[in-house]
Amino acid sequence: MTSLKLNSLSVAVAAILGLAACNKTTTEPSRSSSGGATSTAPSGQDAKTADKALVRFINATPSPKDLYFGDVSAFSNVGPEAASAYSELPATRQEFKLFIAGSDAGTPLATNSESPTAGQHYTVVAMNGVNGSAMLNPVSDDLAAPEAGKAKVRVIHAAPGVKKVDIYPAGSKKAILDGVEFKDATSYKEVDPQVTEIDVRAEGNKASAVTVRNLNLAPGKLYTLVLMGGNGEPLTSKVIEDQLVQSVASVR
Repeated sequence: MTSLKLNSLSVAVAAILGLAACNKTTTEPSRSSSGGATSTAPSGQDAKTADKALVRFINATPSPKDLYFGDVSAFSNVGPEAASAYSELPATRQEFKLFIAGSDAGTPLATNSESPTAGQHYTVVAMNGVNGSAMLNPVSDDLAAPEAGKAKVRVIHAAPGVKKVDIYPAGSKKAILDGVEFKDATSYKEVDPQVTEIDVRAEGNKASAVTVRNLNLAPGKLYTLVLMGGNGEPLTSKVIEDQLVQSVASVR
């Protein structure tokens, strides 16, 4: 394994605080891969023309969930610790509503009122709090391609009860990112392409809570490491890979 090299060891961490961030609208379609499944989505520009936002759903809870946007079912039966493809949703203010899969009657498990911007990419993360109550946290996805010959990585901490974590590259004694708290997300950072592994450790702890092995950071691609589990369960991780691609047929 090779050591992960960031362009900067100073990594800004931003709390997940809604959909206020506005990134450059992409002009290329995107391709996403996670858990062996691959999907495509239209460009941000095409979505903007249709007055749509591009939204995906990560279920970081231990049971299947449905996510509604207003009264419309946006994502159905998304399994535990699973991620959906991007879907086009209206660029209007509505409530995201979380339900147990197959049960949309009664009071939602969690809600979050948001107004996604047309042409922008977002990830909505369902997670449990330290008290076991469900919550919905939206993340703005900046899918701007990395510089030529580089990849990008970020971390989303969705593991309740795991207060802070440090991220270490293989073979390194120095964290590339530290003090990432529950419900936090880091910005994307450029890295050198390589096959590597990453240790996730509780802050100040030398032992690894979870290791991401054989992580192939390919040039031109973006990687999201989602930390899940917690509340007495082992820490787990999921890697989501995104890439802007040349126009492909029928991505809408």
